[in-house]
Amino acid sequence: MEEAGARVNLYLIGKPVRHSLSPAMYNHFLARARIPGEYRAIEVPSAGELPEVLERLRVESLGFNVTVPYKVYVADLVDELDPHASALGAVNTVKVVPGGLAGFNTDWLGFRRALERAGPLDYSRALIIGAGGAGRAAAYALSDVVDELFIVSRSGSTAEALASMAEEWGIPRAVGGRATIDNLRALAARAELIVNASPVGMEDPDSTPIPGHLIPRGSVVLDMVYRPLRTRLLREASTRGCRVVDGLWMLVYQAVENIRIWLGLEADPVSLRRAALAASGEEE
Repeated sequence: MEEAGARVNLYLIGKPVRHSLSPAMYNHFLARARIPGEYRAIEVPSAGELPEVLERLRVESLGFNVTVPYKVYVADLVDELDPHASALGAVNTVKVVPGGLAGFNTDWLGFRRALERAGPLDYSRALIIGAGGAGRAAAYALSDVVDELFIVSRSGSTAEALASMAEEWGIPRAVGGRATIDNLRALAARAELIVNASPVGMEDPDSTPIPGHLIPRGSVVLDMVYRPLRTRLLREASTRGCRVVDGLWMLVYQAVENIRIWLGLEADPVSLRRAALAASGEEE
């Protein structure tokens, strides 16, 4: 950990950042641990401003998080990458080190630990809806878990590209395609795990990435959206007897790992989750 008495300055950069619950979690942890410091969110208007922002944070901070849409950009700007960030080509956590800036990816681990709340990682086939950075993290986390991975996206081309990456990561068979009703019906019927890695359900709480009647009964459903906490997808999955995991757990477990990277300390995920829920005004 940092020298006793030293102020810890941590940040979040992205666009937008106003909705983030990260400041509530990290500031709660700093206060409970009696560590002087603050975690603040900074909105960066464009990727062109990232080099200047990173140079400032290199001097002013212990480290920072990166959220959409800059995770891939930052991977090219840091001085070193951990193996997971290198494989994913994306960075969500940066630590200031003697050699400069070290980039990490903890999204995949946050996803994996959140999924473990539904039980042992024992799946043959999984469906991921969305092939952006979140979908990439999910596919990477499942690389030693599933035998078959189905991925759908709006265009289909991004899903196909991610399917190729997933096979390189070790999944025996990965298939990508468009998120049409016919594809969702066919692929969901074979899946034991469904993951929403798209933003559907965030801006419009009444929207869902897959019609409820297509969710296999008794499957596991994880929604990466965490505001609202109980999305329509999770509500409908629950009515079909599914085990469900909300996106806040992924954010929480990612934060636990980030705190370990930055401070060398262990954080209580339940305590972090309570702080985030209090800030969001939602209840379990």
